Amino acid sequence: MAAADAKAELSRLAVLHHGPLFGYCRRRLGGDAEAEDALQEVFMRAYRYFGSLDRNRDARKWLFGIAHNVCVELARSRAKLTVLEELPEAADGNVTSAALDKLAREEHLELVRRELERMPDRTRRILELRFFGQLTSADIARLEGMNEGAVRVALHRGLEGLRARLAPGSSEEHPL
Repeated sequence: MAAADAKAELSRLAVLHHGPLFGYCRRRLGGDAEAEDALQEVFMRAYRYFGSLDRNRDARKWLFGIAHNVCVELARSRAKLTVLEELPEAADGNVTSAALDKLAREEHLELVRRELERMPDRTRRILELRFFGQLTSADIARLEGMNEGAVRVALHRGLEGLRARLAPGSSEEHPL
C-alpha cells in the first residue's frame, strides 16, 4: 500500500476510533493530557507498522492492542501521581455546591479507580476494554486470547467484586 493510501486509511481509523481509544487510554493513565500523549504514540506506531496489519483482521482490535501496549509502557515509565484540580469558587470566594458535587464525583471515581487497580490484571483489562474501550465480549475474547464465555464470566465476576468492594459499609477504609 502506498504511503498516501496508508495515511488516508489511518486518518479514517483515527476519526472512527478516537473516542473509545481516548477513553481507554484516559482510564489506564488517569488524565486527558496523558491520554492524548498516548493516542499520539498509538497512531505513530500504527502508521509505522501499518504494513504489518493483516487486512482480514479487525483494525479496531489492532489499534486497541497497540493502545494497551503504549499505556503499559507509559505507566511503567512514570511515577503515579494524582493531582486534584482546584475547586472553582463563587464570586464571593466561597466554594460552590456545584464544586462540592464535582469533588464528590471525583472522589467516587478515585475510589473506583483504586479498586480497579487492586483487581487481577486480566480482570481489570477486561473491564477496561468493555467499559472504557467499548469493545464487545467477542472483541475482548479475540484480543485476550480467551473464549467469549470466559470473558462474560470474568466481566460478571469482576463487576460483582467491584460492587461488593464499593458497597456502603463493606470497608471502613473506603466508605462511599
